[in-house]
Parts: sequence; C-alpha cells; structure tokens
Amino acid sequence: MVAAACALVLAALPLFMVGGLAVQIKEEFALTESGLGAAVTVGFLAGALAAPFGGRIADRIGAKTSVYVGGLLSALSLLGLGVFTDGWASMTAFLCLAGLAVAITDPGLAILINRAIPENRQGLAFGIKEASIPAATLAAGIAVPAVALTVGWRWAFAIGLLPWAVVVILLPRLRARAPRVGATSGLEVTIRPPTNERRALLLVAFAGALGTAAASGVGIFLTDSAVAMGMSPAGAGILLAVGSLAGIGTRVATGAVADRTGGPQFRLVATMLAIGAVTIALGGTGSAALLVVGTIGAFTGGWAWTGLFFLSLVKTRPERPGTVVGIGVAGLGIGNAAGPLLFGVVAQSLSFGAAWLAAGMLAGLASMLMAFARHRF
Repeated sequence: MVAAACALVLAALPLFMVGGLAVQIKEEFALTESGLGAAVTVGFLAGALAAPFGGRIADRIGAKTSVYVGGLLSALSLLGLGVFTDGWASMTAFLCLAGLAVAITDPGLAILINRAIPENRQGLAFGIKEASIPAATLAAGIAVPAVALTVGWRWAFAIGLLPWAVVVILLPRLRARAPRVGATSGLEVTIRPPTNERRALLLVAFAGALGTAAASGVGIFLTDSAVAMGMSPAGAGILLAVGSLAGIGTRVATGAVADRTGGPQFRLVATMLAIGAVTIALGGTGSAALLVVGTIGAFTGGWAWTGLFFLSLVKTRPERPGTVVGIGVAGLGIGNAAGPLLFGVVAQSLSFGAAWLAAGMLAGLASMLMAFARHRF
C-alpha cells in the first residue's frame, strides 16, 4: 500500500506542482493564467489518450516493470521542469511526459494491488492509493513557502525524489501472485470481453469523465468561488483544506466498506455521485453555510469514489486488470482536463453559482450513467 501510494504521488506531482508554483512560473516566463492552464490541460489530455495503450502495455510487461517505467518518466518530467524548462513549449512537453507516466503507472499499480494484496483488503488498498492524489496537492502547497519562496521554484521539483526513493526501496521486496487464468503475456492475443461488456466499460469511463469533470472544476475554483460569495481568502483556504481532508478520509473509509461487501462497487459509486450532485448544486446558492456543505459533498461524494471505481474495474476483468484500468484512467484524465475549463467558462460568462449548478448537473448525469452501466456487466 505504501509503495502504491508513493508511486501515484510521484506520477501526479509534476502536474500538481506546476499548479502550486503557478505564481512563480508565470512571473519568470511572462505567462497568463490561460496559458498556464492550457499547458496543464495538454498534459492531462496526453495521459488520457495514452492510458488505454498504457493499460495494455502494463498487462504485457507486468506490474513492477510498469511502475518502474512510469516512475522513471515522472522523475524525468520533474527533472525537466526543474532544470530545462525555458518557456511554455518546453514546460508543456515535460507535462505531456508526466501524463504518459500516469498512463502507465496507474494500470501497473492496479495490477500490483490485484496480485500482491489479499482480495479482502484490495478496497482499502485502492482507497489509500487514490488518497495519495490529495497528498500530492498537499505536497505542492507545502513546496511553495518551504522551497519556492526561499531557494527558488525550480528546486521545489526535487521533492519528487522522496516518493521515488520509497518506490525504489520497496518495490523489489513485494511478492505478487501469478496472473489469473486467461491473462496473456508477451505477444499472445488478448482475450477480449463480450461486446456488451466492452460497451459497459466505455459507458463507465464516460460516466467517470463526467463525474471527474464536475469535481475537478469545483476543486480548482473553490477558493475563487468562496471569495466571490463573501468568504475571506483565509477562510477559503481553510475550506479547501477541510474538503481535502474529508476527501482523503472518505476514500479510505469507502475502500474498507467495499472489502466487507465484496464485488464491484458501481452501485456505491453511483450513490456517491448522486450525493455529490445534490450538495454541489446547493453549494452554488450563495449561502456560506451551504457552500461548506457543497464543498464537503464535492470532495467526498463527488470526488472520493475513484478508489471504488478502479476496484470495480479490476473485479470485472481480473485477468486483464491493466487494460480495463487504462480505459478508466482515460476517462478520468479527460474529465480532469475538461472540468476546470468548462467551470471557468460558465463562471466567467454567467456566475460562480451557475458554474456550481452546472457541475452538480454533470455529477447527476454521471450517477445515472454509472447506475445504468452496472447492469450491463
């Protein structure tokens, strides 16, 4: 679990670190907010497009090799961002490298959890793995006052050496079960799932994209929304921290619940998205109290289902976990790229309240699609 969490932190750090260091990076390269946002969006899209292929590659080369390769790509991305970036183009190129790292690391970690952790603890493992994403955001936030404002923003990317060292030390020690019957390796032909199941996988990935788009938009613009609704900047920052901590706890807790019930958890994912949809919509009413409710709902019900999402995908095709998780990663990557863009457009054209309402509608649609897709497996 520690190795998986650190590996995903390492994979996510380049993209989140650029966001955390936005002020310093924009000042040095004379970038606008839209220019920096476009670079991060391109990085997410690169990972989303590569994820289905990364999942197949992970199934062929194995879990440990996939995590090693993904970790190396992440380390190279951090090195490039910290040492060789000299403008928008080079920064975008290194962020695309980070997207490729996520595309192969995440499926590799799914295989690792599937084969190295007992089945009655895999829900907890996926929950801890996905809780490492808010941890990457936390690391990016700490890097600003601790490193960027003291010795310079480029040195902040060296923080990636810490999770990389943990992965390198722990990964060789892990013992994994052999692939399940029906898995392939080398150049053997992949066993394809039935047509209706492939369609269900694509539908689930699309639902995941909608749900992630809703939550990521709220997460990126939370502090701006809170200030626009009358909250102080300090209060907005505290609200973001509270929401993040609630999301971390929910990811781990729902994973433990999944271990007790067993099987795919698409019904629970749909229920969480429905709760998130209602609370996000309430958050856009302009009331400070309802904004708190909406924030907690967005970070818990609206965004804390990703561990259950990957657990459920693995349980639908345990003999090809990398392939199905790659499809899921593609959906979430598209949502992460599109969500902040759509939220920002609606907020600028109408209002933050309208953007929150639109995000709630996206989460509600995601809930309905997820509930529909679970019957097709």
